[in-house]
Amino acid sequence: MQRRDFLAGVAGLAGFGLSRPATAQSEPWPTRPIRLVVGFAAGGATDIVGRLLTPGLGERLGQSVYVENRAGAGGNLAAASVAQAEPDGYTLMLATPGPETINPTIYDRLPFDPQKDFAPIALLCSILDVLAVPADRPWKNVKELIDDARARPGAITFSSSGIGSPSHVALLLLQALTGINVVHVPYRGGGPMMGDFLAGRIDATIGTGPVLMPLGESGRLRILGVATAKRSPLAPNLPAISEAVPGYEMVNWIGLSAPARTPPVLLARIHQAAIATLDNPVLRSKLTQQAAVPTPLGPEEYRAHIKAEHARWTPLLQAAKAKAE
Repeated sequence: MQRRDFLAGVAGLAGFGLSRPATAQSEPWPTRPIRLVVGFAAGGATDIVGRLLTPGLGERLGQSVYVENRAGAGGNLAAASVAQAEPDGYTLMLATPGPETINPTIYDRLPFDPQKDFAPIALLCSILDVLAVPADRPWKNVKELIDDARARPGAITFSSSGIGSPSHVALLLLQALTGINVVHVPYRGGGPMMGDFLAGRIDATIGTGPVLMPLGESGRLRILGVATAKRSPLAPNLPAISEAVPGYEMVNWIGLSAPARTPPVLLARIHQAAIATLDNPVLRSKLTQQAAVPTPLGPEEYRAHIKAEHARWTPLLQAAKAKAE
């Protein structure tokens, strides 16, 4: 196990109030399959990562782990189902920025409390986001696009997979840092959005690398930049958006959580299994192919990450008066 992952595992045990793995329980666990709830449809970046993780996670827990897709409301349907599930270790959530860091600001009411209803287990990985335009558009780099947007306020359209989605937040950040005025076109999911985008009905979008980068390689669209603070080792030939827009950074991430009140001994076992799974070189290679980078953190660090992300995006969403439809 690499040193970073080993330290993440140690930090994870400390976060659950354990100095070493517990081996004794009042009842055996697990004795049946474990459900991993994903808040998006099959075939998307989050679903793909979940399905890559489950075989190794199940092997290390000694029981199969299966993905259950509960798409809708920016991940809220999945989060609500997990919040209401029995805290017995048989229900887990593949967490994304929406339910815990973005949706509390854009929804007037949520069927769960992001701070009280979940037990953070581990931050798993970050997903590379990219800025893309259709292949027939004239812009060859981020600066050309920004300059044109400044010269023609309201003339350029940017799509997102929905109000409050990471792609929408990424656009809000771009607007805040550049002062450009573009038309936001929200869709109800990434599928419908990509259909119109590839048909040339939309001028630009910021979305996940696993979806957009293969299309860029095939020539169906043009990738102008990556949303990381500096160039990504996953795409070293692509410039960072921050090279044209200083301070720009939008990191999409995936974590693992359970219902609150899940016994700490079970959370610790799941954490250890998740960290060990991420340490597998074969899995790392598969994740890299999906523009995902393992970034393991223990429960307390993951909790702090969620809090920091919420604090970062709330003022931006409030300033834009973003509200879910």
